[in-house]
Amino acid sequence: MKKFPSVREAKEFLVSKITQEAQREGVPLSEVERKMMYFSETGWTLPDIWDVSGEFDRTCDQNEYEGKVAKLISKAVKRTRQEAPEEYETWWAAIRALAKGDHYLSVMIVRAGLRPPGDLLRLWGTAFAITVLLLVGIFVYAYLSAKYGVDLGRYKPSKGTIVLCVWAAFALPVIGYYLVRWVFGAQAADKALDKVMDKTLGRVFGSFTREDE
Repeated sequence: MKKFPSVREAKEFLVSKITQEAQREGVPLSEVERKMMYFSETGWTLPDIWDVSGEFDRTCDQNEYEGKVAKLISKAVKRTRQEAPEEYETWWAAIRALAKGDHYLSVMIVRAGLRPPGDLLRLWGTAFAITVLLLVGIFVYAYLSAKYGVDLGRYKPSKGTIVLCVWAAFALPVIGYYLVRWVFGAQAADKALDKVMDKTLGRVFGSFTREDE
């Protein structure tokens, strides 16, 4: 996996790959559209970016442009993941490099709905942590019942109830994540997932959050 010591290198890599995907799909980008992917108000960008931005505002539809680039990003990443796994990791190294600043290209990356490598594993890890906590509660109850004669009467769970709870503990976090993603978008779902991981995996297994690099 290639590392990117500067935002400029990361941005040039991504723009070149998106441009190649546009040519492959038969939807080539105009010079203004290509240059707008370099836009940033605070980070590295092209010397003539404000002239480019003015021309873009006069001749292009922003929402349509962002949708087009987002689709190209999604297709390019999917293709790369299937055909060149090593380059797929390089994609994410470049994306993470841009995430540290304010860059217009990051807007299209978010709109593409990409999932960082390992996020599904983290999601299942959250479900596993919840299940562990549930089972610990059940065993604590069983221990107290046997040792001290604690009896909750009709609230004692049956085997079927325990199985259902374990299944739900695994399934509901995954279902809930995709519902939030569908209703509120990928960015809101990612933030919700981060909060859940911080409060579950972070406390049960230690710090287990996304790496910045």
